Order: sequence, then structure tokens, then C-alpha cells
Amino acid sequence: MHLGPLLLTALLVLPLAAHAGQAGDLVAAAAAAGRPPECSARSGRAIARGPTVWERARAPELPRYCDLLARGQAQLGGDAEAARESARLADQLLPGHAAPQVLLARAALALGSPEDAARAFERARSVDPRSVEDPQTMHDLARSLARTGKRGEAIAIYRALVPRIDLLGTADQRALVLLEAAHLSMATAGAASVADASARPPAGAHGEAAARGDLDEAIAYLREARLRAQTQLARDVTLSLALALDRAGDKAQADAALEGDATALEAARPRGEGPRGRAEDRSAGAAARERTADDLASAAARLRTVEYLAVPEDRLALEALALERAMTAAAIARWEAYLSGAGGQGPWAPAARARLDALRRGAGGGARAPARPRAPQERSAAPRPSAGGAR
Repeated sequence: MHLGPLLLTALLVLPLAAHAGQAGDLVAAAAAAGRPPECSARSGRAIARGPTVWERARAPELPRYCDLLARGQAQLGGDAEAARESARLADQLLPGHAAPQVLLARAALALGSPEDAARAFERARSVDPRSVEDPQTMHDLARSLARTGKRGEAIAIYRALVPRIDLLGTADQRALVLLEAAHLSMATAGAASVADASARPPAGAHGEAAARGDLDEAIAYLREARLRAQTQLARDVTLSLALALDRAGDKAQADAALEGDATALEAARPRGEGPRGRAEDRSAGAAARERTADDLASAAARLRTVEYLAVPEDRLALEALALERAMTAAAIARWEAYLSGAGGQGPWAPAARARLDALRRGAGGGARAPARPRAPQERSAAPRPSAGGAR
């Protein structure tokens, strides 16, 4: 089941309103939510002091238990193995609580074991369903579910997390949540499209509506990410938005989204006097175009390291979009590689083929610039022949 456009819009507005009017309250709520109830004083005014005297008397191990959990939380960012050991010791001191399982889960995810993380999260939720409600934990839970193939459950967590993303510490974290949610929704839309193709009406019509709803949801997440302050993921957001719009059949808006990446090239074009321009302008323009081509090649290479994709082959599609405006031959090679692999058997193959055909015709995927001979930088950026080289 997907969110309707009005409900989704309302959810995306909530973080902005809360952030504007209740910034201090949100920070306090985030801090409190990450503390297990057994380690919290009953008075909100004294929450930072930890267990009360009476709680310590009832459970002498409680101070050590709470210290281990606090230490483990601090260790998560730099030494996940140490965080896991702190969680194990805390669980031995006071067995049967959810907090050590949550810490074990987050440490396992940081160590690259999403299966272990998913199992630990399940144990924590069986003890206390509210143990995973703070935003950082929700994010790790959503990622562990997505990486173990439980897309439906993961999307449900992301939908609950998106209205709370202003509780996350940095703009990059907030952008990452929106990117992950968008790509997961896009993957779900693709799966629904495949199911729709083999279904008979009226089931097929229902599947088509569900697919469109998931794709609209992805676009809404990405537009929200683009409206926020620029982060290191700004280009990733732009390329992902262009990809989602193109798959939704809105090629004009997809191309408009890509125009931002073409600004540097536009500025680098010679503006000389007369049809050819002055020699120094042409030389400066050529140098600027070379630098821009190098930047785009580096951006395409960086896309091979991102972890927010729900479908691995979409990496090639994003690389192709990054290169279309300035490095036509390299972009053609990426689209060919996408179509020769799993992408060619998926629901988005027609959209990818349309962009590839436009590039081959010299239209630059809808851009104003015509196709040009491959530059040296493009040759270094093109994938190896085994991945589908340029013709």
C-alpha cells in the first residue's frame, strides 16, 4: 500500500514545520529517545543523571549496565567491534532487555552483517516494540530490512522515519535517508510493474496504480531532498530525481533536472566576437571543457561506491545520466551496459533504450549539444568491454 500524494506531501512538510518552531524540543526528544527506559530517571528534569538511588538499590548492576550501553553508543561511529562487545557485556549483566539487542544490531550493521542486525532487531522488538523508535535506530533498522530483502517492511519504517529526519544530526544523514527511501520506492514500483505485466485485469490495473504511486513517492522524497540545503549528496539527489522522472514518463522534467550539471559547460563555451570567437576564448573554453569532463568522469566513478541503491544495476543508469551532457560516448557505453545486463530485462528497459537511442541520434538525451568525438577523458571513463563498451 502506498501513500496518497496529499498525505505524502503533508508528511514531508512536517519536519520543516517542527524544525522551525520546536528545534530545542526536537533535540531533547532525540536525546531522550536514544536512552533505554531502565537507564532514565523518572523525572524529565533529571534525565541526564541516569538511574535513581532506588533503582540502583533494586538492581546493583544497573549503573554498570547503563555505562556499557552509553559507551557502546559512543563507540558505534569509530569502533563497531568494541560497541558489539559492550552490548554483549550489558546483556550478560541484565539479560532480557531490548537495549543491548538494539546496540548489537546497530554494531552488526556497521560491521557489514545485515542478517545478524535484522535478527538482533527482531529480538529487541519482541521485548519492547518502542526500543527502535529513535531516528538513528530507525534508520539502521530500515537499512537492515532493505538489505535482507524485506522491502515492504523497510518502506514502512522509512515512511515513519521521513517525518522525523530533522532529528538526525547532519544534513548529509537527512539527504541519505531520503535517497534510500526514494530508491527503495522506485525498486518497489519496478517490481509492481513486472507483476502487473503478468496479471489479468482488474488485478493488472491495481498493480499499475500501485507502481505509479510508489514512483510518485520516490519523486516526492527526491524533490524534498533537493529543496533542502546542499550537501555532499546534492549531485546524487539530482541524478536520482532525473532517473525517477524519466521512468515516470516525464522526460522534459528529467532533462530540466540535469541542466544544473550542464551549467559549468555552458559557462565554458567561448563567447568571442563573431561566429568563431577569439582564439584565447576558444582555448579557455577547451580547457574548461576538459576540466568539466574530468569532473564528470570522477563523479561517475564515485557512483560505484554509493550504498543507497536498492537495485545494483541502477548505478549504471545514474552514471549514464551524469555523463550524457558532456561525454556522449561514455554515456552511450553506460546505457549499453545497463541494457545488456539485468536492467535490460527489467521494467525500466524501454526508458533506458529511449535515452540511448536519443544519444545515438546525436540529440544528447534531449540536450542542446550535439554528439561529439570521444575525448581522452571519456576513453578512461568508459567501462571495460565486458561490461558493454561503446560502439
